[in-house]
Amino acid sequence: MLSSEVTRPSRSAKLAARIAAIALGTALLAGCQAQPLYGNLSGEPRSVTVSKADSRVEQIVRNDLVLGFGGEQAAGVYTLEISATSSIAGILPGGLDNEFSAARATVIANYALKASKTGDTIKTGTRSAEAQLDLPSQNFAGERAKLNAETRAARAVAALVLADVAAALPR
Repeated sequence: MLSSEVTRPSRSAKLAARIAAIALGTALLAGCQAQPLYGNLSGEPRSVTVSKADSRVEQIVRNDLVLGFGGEQAAGVYTLEISATSSIAGILPGGLDNEFSAARATVIANYALKASKTGDTIKTGTRSAEAQLDLPSQNFAGERAKLNAETRAARAVAALVLADVAAALPR
């Protein structure tokens, strides 16, 4: 077959193919069930107010939760009461004095999701996360390493609590 004998699709065939592709794409998108996570399509909000923090670790958890819920809510439909504690334990002995050269920071958060109007408890739970750290011989560097590890563990706990609360909220 010679190249001059090859027939090319006409403009109307190209246009029909494009219209068919657009129609197929529209049909596929019509089946999407996407909806807001903390609200619904009728405009009724599902806002969550997070309790105030009493410690540095609780404040980190609270800040990540507030950002995850879309910002500070003065009077939300739900109230999330949260308390968090942290601890640091040595795991690897090292050096001549048998001081620990590596450690683990653990953050444990207890939470309760309640309906603001009725006070009914919707979900309660406990989540924990760990972060490893190296403890250098310098005091300031060691304290900074502990703070950084606590921050990493607190953010991991906040992500777990956020997922739990999102799963518990009614659709």
